[in-house]
Amino acid sequence: MKTKYLLFSCLLALMLFSCQDETESVTLNSENSFAKTSPLSSLVKRVSQKPTSIDNVLDNTSCFSVKLPVGVTVDSQYRHLYSEADYAIIQNIKDQSGSDDDIVHFSFPITLVYPDYHEVVVATQSQYDSIVAQCGSGSGFSEISCIDFNYPVTLNIYNYNNQVGSSQTIQNDSQLYNFINGLTDGEIVGFVYPLTLTKAGGATVNVSANSQLETQIDSVIDDCSSSGPTPLSLSDVLTSGSWYVSYCFDEHDETSYYAGYNFVFNANGTSKATKNATIINGDWDIHNESGYKRLDLQFDGSALYEMEDNWKVLEFTETSIRLKELSGGGSENHYLNFTKN
Repeated sequence: MKTKYLLFSCLLALMLFSCQDETESVTLNSENSFAKTSPLSSLVKRVSQKPTSIDNVLDNTSCFSVKLPVGVTVDSQYRHLYSEADYAIIQNIKDQSGSDDDIVHFSFPITLVYPDYHEVVVATQSQYDSIVAQCGSGSGFSEISCIDFNYPVTLNIYNYNNQVGSSQTIQNDSQLYNFINGLTDGEIVGFVYPLTLTKAGGATVNVSANSQLETQIDSVIDDCSSSGPTPLSLSDVLTSGSWYVSYCFDEHDETSYYAGYNFVFNANGTSKATKNATIINGDWDIHNESGYKRLDLQFDGSALYEMEDNWKVLEFTETSIRLKELSGGGSENHYLNFTKN
């Protein structure tokens, strides 16, 4: 079906690139390198970004956060918020009655802070409404705030368009997010290991490879999530509407292979993948394993055989599902994301 190949031909196994002068070199190991479309890029950005979903009780969007302090009025009650702990005050006001509109009215001007840490001052309600309307739905997944990089960290970079290697030392989250966010299609980077990260409870973890870093970040996502008083049901989410593959990574980005397919998962355990006039029938099942949910997919024929796997459900929202292959034995993890149409 598809020809498998390693990222940039395994980066020629182990490569040394001259950097800045003839006596300095950058070592970029193939197994610990990644590009802008790799799963690790997204995870690193979500760990290092400015948190934007933490104040959704105020703005109802993860597109940005509202900088504190800020004055708000909700259900005819005015409050001045000074810290993140004050978000609970707004939630309590909203919970007092089921007949109020619960709309948060800001006292302008306010300052919006975006994931890349840039700020925008908003002077009026109409200006704010216009910004919200342009936000879009995003990826469906927000910041991962319960694990942090310990700085400084160093990344080696190779640009295979001009065959130039370099390195950069990062001192904080803002620098790391904007570095990863600014990668181009022609750049491959790699952390200089070992790295240390700190979890929300204060425990420190050491990592010495990309696969370990992915695993550590993935393992804390459940600790970061707050699905509200009524947790979502995966089966209810999966069977509510049609889906498309928004991301697939298996040693390289394979998302384009699934372009045009729409997937419907029925409550009776059957499924259907449709592309133009082609219909592929299948089955699905959810299993509760120790500490996680497993989604099994099966489709008739060979066109979608690479989706037939035991997938660990890493996280899901009402509009997005993120999966990771359980049976993979290679250095690269296999990821599959569904997004609702």
